[in-house]
Amino acid sequence: MSEEGGEIQTIDWRRCCAFLEILRSFRMAIHPANLLLCFLALVLSFWLAVLIDEIPGIGETTVNGVSFYENMRGIATSTLWGEWALPYIGGNTWDDFFTFLMAPAAAGREVVGLTVAYWQQKPFPWFALVNTILSLAIWAVAGGAVTRMAAVRVAREESVPLEKALLFSLRKWPSTVTSPLIPFGVLVFLAIMTGVVAGLLLMVPHVGEFVVGILLFLPLIMGVVLALIFIGGAFSVGLQWPTIAAEGSDSFDAISRSISYISSRPWKYIFYTVFSVIYGCATFILVKFLTFLTLRITHEAVSTFSWGAGGAEDKLMRLWQVPTLANPLPETGLELFGSEARATYIFAVWVWVVLGVMIAFLASFFFCSQTVIYFLLRKSVDATDIEEVYMEESEEEEELPVEHPVEGSEADEAGEETAEEPPAEEEGEDESGGAEEEEKGDE
Repeated sequence: MSEEGGEIQTIDWRRCCAFLEILRSFRMAIHPANLLLCFLALVLSFWLAVLIDEIPGIGETTVNGVSFYENMRGIATSTLWGEWALPYIGGNTWDDFFTFLMAPAAAGREVVGLTVAYWQQKPFPWFALVNTILSLAIWAVAGGAVTRMAAVRVAREESVPLEKALLFSLRKWPSTVTSPLIPFGVLVFLAIMTGVVAGLLLMVPHVGEFVVGILLFLPLIMGVVLALIFIGGAFSVGLQWPTIAAEGSDSFDAISRSISYISSRPWKYIFYTVFSVIYGCATFILVKFLTFLTLRITHEAVSTFSWGAGGAEDKLMRLWQVPTLANPLPETGLELFGSEARATYIFAVWVWVVLGVMIAFLASFFFCSQTVIYFLLRKSVDATDIEEVYMEESEEEEELPVEHPVEGSEADEAGEETAEEPPAEEEGEDESGGAEEEEKGDE
């Protein structure tokens, strides 16, 4: 028997449990470059939508009796911020805590519902159409850059500069814009063609209804195809931009890969997605608490030595009410003096900047987690190592080792040695020549 003692090796949990790679999403999501890109895209797309809603004939829409601005403001301050609830504290239960934990998922559901409601506007959803096109164009740039930085980080543990990620995203912008639209474009086209054929047949008097009734199985088969296209397009949207970022491919490759990976490993995809949602909601509590502390500590620090006219309440209390766990931006309800009414808007803008960064974290986390999920599915289906990622020629050239020149002393020594060799040959030639002359003399 061998007397060698076995060593206890550490367990590589990420190799045994591949889904733990998703835990890297938080660290990538809070990167300043990712937060900045998502924040700028969020601000630009939101305020463009607010301006479009003011255009007669396109905007001026209401859902739930309020404008687009009020709907989004309510989702941000009410649903997303939510009621802070810990179980067994203040009469709260675990259901209240679960509702608080899943606030980002509830906010996402409300945003989707609001989008569907705008698409159902009569007589034509111009606001939804214009807003969707502009938002997709903006987020294609930001999402493409964030997924590019995340892909290189996941594969090589290297960072991509912000400007290079933006250049990559701009070059791939046509693909990132069209990849989410192609499946739904095919769906709409096939649905219109099916409706046109069935409608023309129904227009035939006395016969059309029987023909359509007999051949109804054909539209039903087409309905199954359309349902599959819708499911594949909807579920694959999150993986399309990571595909382009990791493979450097086009929109068609992004669609085919993402749908293929999901259909090949549906349960893995569902498990990875559910795990990332729960993990994202849990980390969002930390981000939200940090946001609250930032607002509250700033308010307390500024209000320590600020007094003004108008009673016992200090000036800052009139301009900016104390942020609470229930409401990050409560209304003051106090009487304002002089220019304070206009100054309140400036304070509100800075508060919304902090809240915007908090919301931008959710977008950044979504892109980063979907990138990690893409690498995991690619490894499971294609047996491709996670370390493999598309690198552009300029990036590969930067990774080549730089050959350092020979130091001066070594170069001088090498030069002296090479310079001394020819005289040695000349001496040999002289010696041989002298020997030949001596032999001739003897003769």
